[in-house]
Amino acid sequence: MSGAEAVKLRDMRGLPAAQRAALAHARRLCWWSLLWMSLVSAMMYSVMGGSQAMKTAFVEDLLSLLPPLAFLIASRFQARPADEEYVNGRTRAFDINFLIAGAALAGFGLLLLWDGLHTLLTATHPVIGTVLIGDAVVWKGWLMIGALLLSAIPPAILGRRKLKLSRKLSLKPLHADADMGKADWSTALAGVAGIVGIGFGLWWADAAAAVFISASVLHDGLTNLKGAIRDMHDARPQRIDRSDPDPLVGKVHDAVCGLEWVETCRVRFHEEGFRLSGVVFVQARDGVTTPGRLRQAHEAARAAHWRIDEIIVTLLGEEPEDGEGDQAAT
Repeated sequence: MSGAEAVKLRDMRGLPAAQRAALAHARRLCWWSLLWMSLVSAMMYSVMGGSQAMKTAFVEDLLSLLPPLAFLIASRFQARPADEEYVNGRTRAFDINFLIAGAALAGFGLLLLWDGLHTLLTATHPVIGTVLIGDAVVWKGWLMIGALLLSAIPPAILGRRKLKLSRKLSLKPLHADADMGKADWSTALAGVAGIVGIGFGLWWADAAAAVFISASVLHDGLTNLKGAIRDMHDARPQRIDRSDPDPLVGKVHDAVCGLEWVETCRVRFHEEGFRLSGVVFVQARDGVTTPGRLRQAHEAARAAHWRIDEIIVTLLGEEPEDGEGDQAAT
């Protein structure tokens, strides 16, 4: 490497044991999500009737199959080793699959929103009939309300369990999926409000509930789409909930600067699934930078956390734009 010496090593050992177990657990939860949400979707379809809110909630339940399906596909691809075609492995698998899932959610959310608004603006009055259960004639709205309330239970339970695993794995797509599941109760309540509104003669309540549900789907899709695009553009790493910059970058910076021969350093990292990769620029106190010292800095950065993956260690002053865009600096 002209003008600099670099150490670039790829960790082929995979995840630590605790994270491998967490990833396997997350896969099992995603399979359970597919099973339960398929059953919930079938239940919703059987009682859907003429309610716009129920129709939208049914489609939303079908769309909720996308994130866990995307996770299972991504985890399968990500586990494959590097080869002649994918020389750096398939670390972007999670980002790519959730980019697709986010785009699908956003697209369907937009269509559902238009459908709900069209129903509202054209003043289409929904009709909910009755059903014979045994010898009793029951208003079908009660069955719809029961189905809506039951539909919120599986995603809420699975979402909370996925949330814990997403923090252990630092996987933002899994965290987004968990958040969607946890918030599913709001969809159920909106649907119940729409059905109850029909019962009281408020025809517009059903369409308004459908608009609320579709807006929630659209919001989830756009949020996932924005996050996936951001990560694929190698933006600054963020916390699992995307609230603040990832503190792990500062931890690597401090670990390298803690070496007795290092005067200062700068760090530029980006996210690839649950891993962080990038460049560490170092400057020696005595101005002497040997391959051994660069290797020591590399090892210090890698030892900071299991998420640190591929790193290039090079001399400070070799970075483009004279250090602009650094994520940690003294």
